[in-house]
Amino acid sequence: MHIEKKSESKVLNRSYVEMTVDGKAGKITRKEAIAAVAQEMGTSPDNVALIRLDGQSGTTKVMGRFYIYGSSASKKRIQPRYLEERMLTKEEREKLKQARKKAATSAGATPEAKK
Repeated sequence: MHIEKKSESKVLNRSYVEMTVDGKAGKITRKEAIAAVAQEMGTSPDNVALIRLDGQSGTTKVMGRFYIYGSSASKKRIQPRYLEERMLTKEEREKLKQARKKAATSAGATPEAKK
């Protein structure tokens, strides 16, 4: 693993990191990438958010973009929800989808009952 760029945003309480990993194209998962970056940067995996993983054509290199937050609370406050949903398994995503659908139908039924 090799850090290409690193910058910091004190206002948002996060760091921006771009890393290159050799020989892992098509072999590294999102969770493995987050764990490797967390270990490299000396922080908890809960504070690391994966933004993008890109393979480079013709090579086995993988380029990753990550946000490293100062705390999990600041990550939860700032990080878009869809980026967190990418980390879920298919079954977990389906449960979340069903829960949202159920909440939407129950919220829609409540005003009707009051009429």
